[in-house]
Amino acid sequence: MPEAQQLSREWDQIRKSGKGDGILEVPSRTTDISTGFGQVRIATGPAGEPRLLIPVARPGGGKMPAGNRNLTVGHASYRSAGKGLHFIDLMLTESRLAGVFADLAEEILERIEAGEAPETAVYGTIEDFRKLLAISPKSEISLTELAGLIGELVILSKLCAVSPDAVAAWTGPTGQRHDFRRGAFALETKTSTRADAMRVQIHGPDQLLAPAGAQLYLAHLKIEQSDGGALGVAFLRREIIALGADEVMLDARLAAIGCREPEGDEWNSMAFELEGMDFYEVGEGFPRIVSSSFPGVTLPDGIVGLEYGLDLTHARDHRLDEATGQEMIRSFAA
Repeated sequence: MPEAQQLSREWDQIRKSGKGDGILEVPSRTTDISTGFGQVRIATGPAGEPRLLIPVARPGGGKMPAGNRNLTVGHASYRSAGKGLHFIDLMLTESRLAGVFADLAEEILERIEAGEAPETAVYGTIEDFRKLLAISPKSEISLTELAGLIGELVILSKLCAVSPDAVAAWTGPTGQRHDFRRGAFALETKTSTRADAMRVQIHGPDQLLAPAGAQLYLAHLKIEQSDGGALGVAFLRREIIALGADEVMLDARLAAIGCREPEGDEWNSMAFELEGMDFYEVGEGFPRIVSSSFPGVTLPDGIVGLEYGLDLTHARDHRLDEATGQEMIRSFAA
């Protein structure tokens, strides 16, 4: 059975190589410990975080402890050789606790090897380690960060209502220039937390620059915080899955932006109501700063970054009416 030091070396090797044994779509390797539903796997997260994937019969079964800002506790499902595989997914998010996490993983493996059920082993070990795992909490998720995610999920829900495979069009989390891209369409999303807001922040000279051969649109959502609000990360995730979207792909996109536990309290501490949504066609005459705004089609010498505020009251002529906006969504998702 692998001990804590060996586990740490395994995580380091996977992190450096960026790949595992190729069985799953995430970097991972098997251990010699089996739960009866498969081998426990050592894995890494999107930013190289140490993970432990513990096979179970089905996701969501058994009593599970809550995670915290240093440790995420959830379920993950992947496909391998055409078969669905389900895991309890433990991931460390505070690098200073790497040693504690390795000890926790070793204890879980010992309990499983001794015959404990996966859920029982995880629950008991985390409860024993809870005080150690609770130190050095991270800061709260900001209102701006949460509102931005809510806005993108609202748009994704609308796209998936037309075509469930439109979840693949959510390209922002994968490092692409725009939040959504599909065929000849690109869509950038901005979310304000006041119903009367008309100003948005633009990041960089390329955010409002259409890709070659594509038309760019800007979606401006206005949401307001409400205790009984209908919009929350967990609700929107479930709604998108109910529309037929690929759950694994959706959760991978969420994890890529740091939302590794979309059903957890951390991402659902606030709820919102949608107060308005406008779509704009970004093209000739739209108020923006792009690379072509400067001589030589580059930023001036010495300027290494650009961020500016945009007042959308000056873009009224580019706003789509309701029917045209709905048709754009249908065309985008088709």
